[in-house]
Amino acid sequence: MVNNTSPLESLAAFAIVFAVGIVSTVALGKYIDKVRRDAQTAAACPD
Repeated sequence: MVNNTSPLESLAAFAIVFAVGIVSTVALGKYIDKVRRDAQTAAACPD
């Protein structure tokens, strides 16, 4: 089977995956910070 994908297509796919990876890493970091803040708030004032 012959591979007919262009280098530009491969570069575009890599760029999309790279950008999605950055966005997901930032989102996960913000979520972890929020969970930590919520846990500290809950531990500070046990009702």
